[in-house]
Amino acid sequence: MAYWYRAYGLRIRSALPLPFDSLAAADVADAADATVRLGSVPSSLPDRLTRTVLWQARPGALLLHVEGVARYLITDGRDVRIEPLGNNPADAASFVAGMPLTVLLQQRGVATLHAAAVQSAGGAVLLLGRSGHGKSSLAAALVERGHALLADDVTGVVLNDGRATALPAFASLRLWTETLEKMRSSPAVRSRVRQGLEKYWVEASKACAQPLPVRAAIVLKPYHGRDIDMAPVPPNSTFWQLLEHTHRKRALKALGQRPAHFRVVAAMARQVPMLLARRPRHPFLLDELAERVEEHVAEIGTVSAAAPREAGVGARHTGPWGGELRQMGTRASGPHAGGTPALREREELAPRKKSPGVVWIAGFPKSGSTWLRAVLTNYLEDNGQPASINALVGAWHDRDAFDEYLGIDSSHMTEEETSRHLARFREALDGGLVAAPAGGRRSRCDEPTFVKTHDAYRLPDGVPRFPATAKVVYLVRNPLDVAVSYAHHLQWDIDRTIAWMDDWQARGSHNPRGIHGRLPEPMTTWSNHVSDWVQHAEVAIHVARYEDLLAHPHAGFGAIARFARLDVDDARLGRAIEHSAFHRLQAQEAKHGYFSKQPTAPSFFRSGTAGSWRSVLAPEQVRAIVDAHGPVMERFGYLQEAQAFLDGAPAHRPARRTGKRR
Repeated sequence: MAYWYRAYGLRIRSALPLPFDSLAAADVADAADATVRLGSVPSSLPDRLTRTVLWQARPGALLLHVEGVARYLITDGRDVRIEPLGNNPADAASFVAGMPLTVLLQQRGVATLHAAAVQSAGGAVLLLGRSGHGKSSLAAALVERGHALLADDVTGVVLNDGRATALPAFASLRLWTETLEKMRSSPAVRSRVRQGLEKYWVEASKACAQPLPVRAAIVLKPYHGRDIDMAPVPPNSTFWQLLEHTHRKRALKALGQRPAHFRVVAAMARQVPMLLARRPRHPFLLDELAERVEEHVAEIGTVSAAAPREAGVGARHTGPWGGELRQMGTRASGPHAGGTPALREREELAPRKKSPGVVWIAGFPKSGSTWLRAVLTNYLEDNGQPASINALVGAWHDRDAFDEYLGIDSSHMTEEETSRHLARFREALDGGLVAAPAGGRRSRCDEPTFVKTHDAYRLPDGVPRFPATAKVVYLVRNPLDVAVSYAHHLQWDIDRTIAWMDDWQARGSHNPRGIHGRLPEPMTTWSNHVSDWVQHAEVAIHVARYEDLLAHPHAGFGAIARFARLDVDDARLGRAIEHSAFHRLQAQEAKHGYFSKQPTAPSFFRSGTAGSWRSVLAPEQVRAIVDAHGPVMERFGYLQEAQAFLDGAPAHRPARRTGKRR
């Protein structure tokens, strides 16, 4: 039996049902532009140019292996062969809409952008954004307001008579449960994206089946502010933004499709106005954002091919595309005069100094990692004023580097699959096989790359989540103060926080119902987190107590900097410590906000002192923490003062609470 579908202008014949919108019987014909079939797929691709954990590629072919699900072989822009590896065929079909279909388009010369798209008067509006930034949610809101859906998550763009044109994909969106709850109507839910995930295929009430010229592009970016902020993207940055929001850009080089992709993107950058839409992380003002997008798009007017804009491709950029951008140049004389960049396939990159590598900043939440990152950032910048708290080293707020390297969306993985693959990704990151995650201040090539993590060292099955070659700065803080600080951070009561710190299933504070750009953070108990890192981790590790950094900041931070192979200048370090004082961090948060603050919390930065637990915790709460974590507390010098407090405490002192009462 054959199933027929239409996506991106292609008639697709499939041997198994796909979660797309099928063609009506009257539209079915013998001719197919692409086929999806079942068959044997090799475990390795001969003559491959690129290999990552899950995929390998050469011009004309890419092999994707989703462990326990299926292997996929995509060839020549025409064929997707699937060998299921599990007992659930729907699992094998669920991944076809991701990398297999994206690679199929790239092999056909279609530019693939990480964007949703809707129809507006005069053409298509592309909603560009990283994973978890709200593309599908905004598209759903715009469809509710009468716009027709063109594509969700991946938009294919081609040149039609020189005009950038968006191709129609599916008449469905993939939405998390909480997005469905925010919608004003009750959309038709077709199926789960994958069993066990709170994400669903949802039919769009209105969809466009025709290619449309791209009228405008909106770059979505959550930020720490309170209001929606929209502004034009400078013309010399549009090309860079389009490259940054290319879907599965790592595959383009191995497939030999970068020149074709650049031609489409360069033309689009000249023709299409672009806006940056920054929206508060919390709350997600979805209806307000949709309204603002409509207003700004209405002001743009229709696209005019007769008035191309300067693409700015000759500007100097850093990042994974830096070499190609420098090669392309600006408008010049010769056959490419008039704005078309001179494309070169050879890479002629200047040799770079080898980076000192990755230094992980690890610790249980509220153990001082943000303070340490502030000191390191101020030390590296040293520009006479405090560094922005919203651009510190070590931030990792999105899944893009992880998803791009693997080739599949982590939002479609189970937590166990994500954890297993994250360990492999970190090994590649530590070995320099993949660029450092985006977010925060970018490290220079002669600086170590700092990456913060709250993850436990090992998986529940005993497998380490970090490579043996890793360099780690591990921060320890008195769990009595951790309980008080974390209760304030999440607005939990103290008893709930104490119980959470002794829960082997403890997770980070991200929303468990929607991935929101964050990867799961399994942390286990406070005691296990500390002892597993400090006693059993097979890594190069420098352990620092939060209380010692407070008492002797110059010596403590200096030792950390030297461990990270930074050249330590005492005067410069003193300035960095002063710029990172807690009253300065608090002043910045009060003026500019801080993206890591929970929406219900009054602030992120508190006093930063040690021992505040004495005026907050009741004796029975101190006893509960000591009973759960006494041996590890004793090792780090925290047990004696806790025991002294208990010995001198009144017999019937009432329990105190902090945060929100529940």
